[in-house]
Amino acid sequence: MSFDVSALPAYTEQNAMDIIVKSVAEGQLSKYAQIQPGVKGPTTINILDTDVVFQADGCSREASGTTTLTQRTITPGAIAVHEDLCMTDLAAKYTAVMLKQGLTAEKESVPFEEIYFAQKIAKVQDALGKAYWQGDTASGSANLNKFDGLDKLILAAGSAVNGNPTGITTGTGYTAGNIIGILLGMAELTPEAIAGADDLKLFVAPAQFLLYQRALADGNYFHYVSEGQVNSMPLIGFPNIEVVSDPGLTAVGGSPNNNIYLMRASNIHIGVDLPDEEANDVRSWYDENDRIYKVTMAFRTGVNVAFPDEIVRFALV
Repeated sequence: MSFDVSALPAYTEQNAMDIIVKSVAEGQLSKYAQIQPGVKGPTTINILDTDVVFQADGCSREASGTTTLTQRTITPGAIAVHEDLCMTDLAAKYTAVMLKQGLTAEKESVPFEEIYFAQKIAKVQDALGKAYWQGDTASGSANLNKFDGLDKLILAAGSAVNGNPTGITTGTGYTAGNIIGILLGMAELTPEAIAGADDLKLFVAPAQFLLYQRALADGNYFHYVSEGQVNSMPLIGFPNIEVVSDPGLTAVGGSPNNNIYLMRASNIHIGVDLPDEEANDVRSWYDENDRIYKVTMAFRTGVNVAFPDEIVRFALV
């Protein structure tokens, strides 16, 4: 609810130092997905499909073919992040030199406000990235039970292509020796309807992405690596498929046995109440009654896919 400074010694004479913030991996998914604004409650992804039936030309016509309208639903969760900051907690530590002069004035603002809010927003983005994949309303985790994520939704749809037909087990797991074979096997199972798409992504956890990089190095596939590529690179032999490292796929419990997904980026729909609200909808104020600086972030979001049958899903058995 407030600053925890128990790990800091009481303030003695020392130079004020820069506060170094840990780098936080932002969720990758929102960079690729379709963002659907105006989502306040269950909201449909409206899908139209039509077929074509050739007929012999003549002087008459007979209608044929069917156009089908279907829907899938984004069910969002309303999420809030609250924190109360008492600047008095900083007064007895090295941070005292950052406070404004005067007992009242020192409480009215966060002395390292820009760093604090940048870190807070990055943490929100990281937590959302995990929820978009691993969210489950039945979860005991507060960060995962606000809406269902893609892992659960794709499995529940029951129509994704099995990307592990040979039954690689958790005992074997992912290794530098098998990761290329796994990814190529998934690519070969790409549904014909999307095989030529230009937005095909293989979403993997960072641990699997590092294995892929290692395998490329071990196999001397250096021509597949471009300078500056940090979080994505092409798949060997499939120039239209991009392997993407997504921290959101890293299991919250730390398990290395994460699922891997091959799909079009345009198949993924993230619903929000306002575009970019997770970065912009921030309220902060000094409460004169409590003499506490208060911070609230509030947003509504959820996720789903339009075509579960166009997804290749790899899960260890």
